[in-house]
Amino acid sequence: MAGDEIQICATTGILPTQTQPSYNIQFALPNAAHVRLAVFDSKAALVKLLLDSDEPATLPGFFRIPPVAWNFTDADGKRVPDGDYRVYFESGVFTSTSDVEVE
Repeated sequence: MAGDEIQICATTGILPTQTQPSYNIQFALPNAAHVRLAVFDSKAALVKLLLDSDEPATLPGFFRIPPVAWNFTDADGKRVPDGDYRVYFESGVFTSTSDVEVE
């Protein structure tokens, strides 16, 4: 990892502290920064805010621990319908998106 780059990695799986699959987002920050992670549906409506906080810089070569997990639920804790969703990662001027298909 270059010293000034934000890196993001996401996988679907079961974390050791969970019993159901989730979409697990890890990120590496070169400097402390405010991070916002949010899930939107195919109509661009906010489904759930996963993270909205000031995060410390991560050690070089490491990702944030624990990962931020989306367990395919909405803000009320109800399972979202099958379909396509988009996860947005924002930190400063850096934005990244990933598409997630929920079945």
